[in-house]
Amino acid sequence: MKIKISDLDKLVTEVLRTEYTKQQTDLIKEVVLFGELSGRPSHGILRLIKGNYGVFVDGTRGDPEYIHKTKISTLIDSKRNPGMLIGPLAMLEAIKLAKKHDIGIVGTKGSYNSIGSLTYYCEKIARQNLIVIMFAQSMPQTAPFTIKKALFGSNPIAFGVPSDPNPLIFDMSTSSITFGTILKYKADGKRLPPNVAIDKEGHMTTDPQEAIDGATYTFDTSYKGSGLAMMVELLASLWPGGSYEGLHYDTNGWGNLFLVLSPELLSDTKTLQQKTKEFIETLRNSPTRDDKPVRIPGEHTRHVRNENIQKGEIEISDVTFRKIQEQLKKT
Repeated sequence: MKIKISDLDKLVTEVLRTEYTKQQTDLIKEVVLFGELSGRPSHGILRLIKGNYGVFVDGTRGDPEYIHKTKISTLIDSKRNPGMLIGPLAMLEAIKLAKKHDIGIVGTKGSYNSIGSLTYYCEKIARQNLIVIMFAQSMPQTAPFTIKKALFGSNPIAFGVPSDPNPLIFDMSTSSITFGTILKYKADGKRLPPNVAIDKEGHMTTDPQEAIDGATYTFDTSYKGSGLAMMVELLASLWPGGSYEGLHYDTNGWGNLFLVLSPELLSDTKTLQQKTKEFIETLRNSPTRDDKPVRIPGEHTRHVRNENIQKGEIEISDVTFRKIQEQLKKT
């Protein structure tokens, strides 16, 4: 179904205000709308549905605490709040530190559910003329190389570099398919693509629920993909004190890490922007084996979002919309 973006904004606000303050709603809403408008529905309004590892968390939430601070770093105890609230708070803290000290390192622990699209954060940070590397950990979903059970999260890693006129963004999950995408397949009543997931017995499956109970593979099914997922697990969760393999899950939750750097540490901002622009254009104008245009990371997401904003409306899942309406009636 099609919906006006203004109406979608009102819907997201209405759902969030059932449990969150206006300030919290404003922070979370940006993340949700970014996912939906950017063609990433697995990180969009699907996460408004309770039970979908999104904006609503079981149990009592506390106020996030900034429990450990140095001149260039902060550790945030999320106090069981959702990732889509903690992520924006961590982002703002990392920007503040990097603007003041050229480096901002922010780790979080104790959040639950998805932080949302990492592209959202990388773009916001890079538009502040800062370099960013992000790591996000989640509950065990991905089976490491040759292992039959889930030990790692989907564990995305993302980068943002200032450029002109738009930053260069690279955002990838280290799993073959994200947990949010599996949830979307399940919500829409569809089968998964082949060769991306196994059931709890270690057999290949295309059933979304069996994949949820089982595991996904890393993005390339090799020891290299497994190694990258492992390092995200270590840096995003073990370092700031989150859970691992479900250990201490109830108290330590999911972990995230923001590493934000000023270009002035090694160069200057304008030089980096210009060099990055030249680098992108070199890639764009290089010949390809299939004669198709070169796809620059991040550009498709930005194009989809800009196109939807220009149209003023967007196509959303009928099933998801119906479930959200049913949920609202119960509040």
